[in-house]
Amino acid sequence: MNNFFSTLQQTGIEQYGMSILFDGATVSVSVLPKSSAKDKALQTLKPLTLRGTIEEVDEKFFQILQKPLEKTQALFRNTVAFEQALKETEQKTQQAKKKKESVSKKATELKKLLKEKDFNPMEDHEKATDLAKAILKIDPNHKEAQKVVKDMEVYESPNLFR
Repeated sequence: MNNFFSTLQQTGIEQYGMSILFDGATVSVSVLPKSSAKDKALQTLKPLTLRGTIEEVDEKFFQILQKPLEKTQALFRNTVAFEQALKETEQKTQQAKKKKESVSKKATELKKLLKEKDFNPMEDHEKATDLAKAILKIDPNHKEAQKVVKDMEVYESPNLFR
């Protein structure tokens, strides 16, 4: 069996724990595939154990382990893919939350500006427009910001003869 390790590598599983016990003419081999996935359930896997004469185990080791290792490798691959997708979704959710918080904060600031007693559209239209445009950069469909931009256009270049 000159190709033991290359055959083991071909299973697609990157790490194994192995235990070998010789008892006269028989051998017991326990093989425990390990995963890089964080799922704690994968840590409860039991090792695959083969028992037989040294010649039987030499001859049929990979033949016997092939199917269970294929299933284990598929489980590992699916778990790692799921964990990666979950991480990406979590990041997107956090970004959406930050975006919503940012829009809310800017919208509150804009409302406060417009309701100030000393708010003068002739003088403060630029500040109101800038705030509204900042909101629209984050949320292009924000109705209040769209209205403020439209309402403040009149003060951008006042024309007395409209």
